[in-house]
Amino acid sequence: MEVVIQPTVEKAVELAARLIAARVRTKPDLVLGLATGRTMEGVYDCLVSIQRSDGLDFSRCRTFNLDEYIGIPGEDEHSYRYYMNHHLFSRVNIDWANTHVPDGMAADLQMEAARYEHLIREAGTKEPQIDASFSEAIRIAREQKSVSLAKRAEATYAEYRRQKAIVLGDQGFRLPL
Repeated sequence: MEVVIQPTVEKAVELAARLIAARVRTKPDLVLGLATGRTMEGVYDCLVSIQRSDGLDFSRCRTFNLDEYIGIPGEDEHSYRYYMNHHLFSRVNIDWANTHVPDGMAADLQMEAARYEHLIREAGTKEPQIDASFSEAIRIAREQKSVSLAKRAEATYAEYRRQKAIVLGDQGFRLPL
């Protein structure tokens, strides 16, 4: 893994989007693991801009999101499915059948987790996961500009562990990879 430090959040977002776009161009059937959250919106906005200006083709890409709320339908504006539809999928030329988000309305969540994990395995991917590590790096860069990279990494890992503990609680739903 290579760590590339950018002078601003905007530059980091642009670089991430350019790297993803380059990979989509070289591998049109790319499988991406996507994250949700405010910090990812900039990356998704940049990808939309690249598609519109340069004709980036997402039509053969497949995506997997790893989280969804339990008991909230995908059409609900608070769901991760809705978030992804709104911030990326409806704005690029991706086949919606190739966009995957766990079903938070499944009657049997264990079976849904197994089904979803099977889908991911079927995709046979070793592709990069655009995940919380990038989101957290941006968030921490915003909040702790004067802290060393090592301290930021420690803070990111601590926050990841905290969030994972919350998610894995009695009401949590997290799909293992």
